[in-house]
Amino acid sequence: MEERNNIKKIAIVGAESTGKTWLCEHLAKQYNTVFVPEYAREYFDNADINNYGLEDLITIAKKQMDLENDMIKCANKFLFCDTTLITLKIWAELEFGKIPAFIEEQLSKQDYDYYFITNNAVAWTPDPQRQNKHPRNLLFKLNETEVQKSNIPYAVVSGKEEGLKEAVEVINGI
Repeated sequence: MEERNNIKKIAIVGAESTGKTWLCEHLAKQYNTVFVPEYAREYFDNADINNYGLEDLITIAKKQMDLENDMIKCANKFLFCDTTLITLKIWAELEFGKIPAFIEEQLSKQDYDYYFITNNAVAWTPDPQRQNKHPRNLLFKLNETEVQKSNIPYAVVSGKEEGLKEAVEVINGI
């Protein structure tokens, strides 16, 4: 496990286009720290979003974990993580009907202090990487189920500005 130096790791998960990145950026600014971007976006800037397999998801998982380990060294009190392996697990299950053992194994080792799940209050905005194949309500429920399995405290946050306010209130209490 990486050296945490009392850094609290806060993960943000949810369906596509629900404000996760916006929330991470704003929380990092609010608390004068850094956030871990979602590596899948960078990966698919250079790969075919319509032609990928489970090996690609494993590659993304490894890089996401590396980014967390690197960014925690730069963090100030909090490290905000824009997505986790939960997203990759759900993605693998929905797209391929199976979850790579590597993702399952690493997911059980994740050590976040708190989760925020973004609800679907933010309107879906298309971009070339968003496929919107599955109902966002289903994705919300799957995220919530996975977070509940982790036994890590969590809160559901609503929208951008309102979600930021809700998250700050929670963070100030931990």
